[in-house]
Amino acid sequence: MNKTTITSHGKVILIGEHSVVYGKNAFAMPIKALQIKTTIEPLAVGNSQMITKNYHGDFLSAPATYDGLKYIYKTLTSRLSSPPTLKITYEGEIPIERGLGSSAVVALGTTKALNEFLNLNLSKKEIMKIANHAEMINHGKASGLDTATVNSDYLVSFSKATGPTALKSHLGASLLIMDSGQLGNTRQAVELVRKQLETTQDGKKRINQLGSLANDFKKAWLSKDIFKIGDIFNQAQTILASFHLSTSKIDQIIEVANANGALGTKISGGGLGGIVIALCPTKEIAQQIIGKVKSNIVNYWIEEI
Repeated sequence: MNKTTITSHGKVILIGEHSVVYGKNAFAMPIKALQIKTTIEPLAVGNSQMITKNYHGDFLSAPATYDGLKYIYKTLTSRLSSPPTLKITYEGEIPIERGLGSSAVVALGTTKALNEFLNLNLSKKEIMKIANHAEMINHGKASGLDTATVNSDYLVSFSKATGPTALKSHLGASLLIMDSGQLGNTRQAVELVRKQLETTQDGKKRINQLGSLANDFKKAWLSKDIFKIGDIFNQAQTILASFHLSTSKIDQIIEVANANGALGTKISGGGLGGIVIALCPTKEIAQQIIGKVKSNIVNYWIEEI
């Protein structure tokens, strides 16, 4: 085989971040506008190479931020007695550390591309297991939600007990995704929540409340109750902020969005920076909010949901 190319898309968590790590339900949706293309080609000599926007060099000598990808490469090439030398190129861009699934996208893309190029015939379950383990390396403790969503074309309901389930119904609203420009840190955020669960009296209560909100979200989504979902977003944000996952800049973005027509606004993903999502009744309202909040963000996307 001369070349293999796999394209994978980003995601955004609507409800259930952090609580999903503790067995609760969560819901996330794909963002087709954000994509990364993984291309594998043979190299005649030398060691396998990685080519990204920020790194170009020996694959296994890449910085520690690529340890998940190195795990995938070693795991899959070790299945061959004489693995070929490869050039693996990543094109396109999903902002990193924003909760948009960038690490899951490249993990899944790399696993799928290597599986195809090396003719390994891995099952879908094996592919997801390997990509999820790479996410564990990247984030310390990963639920599997990100990998499931970047592998889906629909809204995904996910829990550790049941795995991913696609919900093909639409809500009939607009989701405004705003990039604060602040780098989030999923590993740090997960650890921050874990410590509070261990050291505070009501940490588990708040995690359970997030889980309950996710259950309420599903009912509201299926009944297309956009006002209920907006309220759920606001309640979830209050709980996430109580774990010290918000920032003053994010608080400002949320305040402006809610004052200008958003039905509900919250952080999405690990927190400590990253993206803010606002549920809007129409695309026009979303665009009005952008006009008010543009000085506090570096980018935005509007998805019809």
